[in-house]
Amino acid sequence: MTPFKNLYGLLLLGLLAIGCEKDNKVAPTENNQAVTVKVNQAARVKQNVTLNVDSITDSRCPANASCVWYGNAQVKFTLKNETQSQSGELCLGQCGQQLKGRDAVTLQLGSTSYEVILSEVSPFPGLEDGKPKEAVITVNQK
Repeated sequence: MTPFKNLYGLLLLGLLAIGCEKDNKVAPTENNQAVTVKVNQAARVKQNVTLNVDSITDSRCPANASCVWYGNAQVKFTLKNETQSQSGELCLGQCGQQLKGRDAVTLQLGSTSYEVILSEVSPFPGLEDGKPKEAVITVNQK
């Protein structure tokens, strides 16, 4: 019985340690709130600014597959205010000749600059096939 009591004690301590682990996620603030947008869907990101996702192309290696190339996920978007619009492209994974992620871009609308950041494209290939792609994007006023 004593070895089982020790084992149960260790298991209980392990579960307590996991349960007490701190959550290091930063809650989004009003100034840098992420939005999840599907293709041909618009989201208001600032009082007079909207973000529209024009297309999502995902060539990442599917889950549970072995690939020579990791691939990438590209998102083309348009940022608009009442009088102007700017288009941009974001990418996660192996992007361009230097194989670096282009997950952030700065665009100008009038006299205001906006940093547009792509943090996720879901669902990941091979998971939830058939579900529409969506991008998680944050727009920060600079």
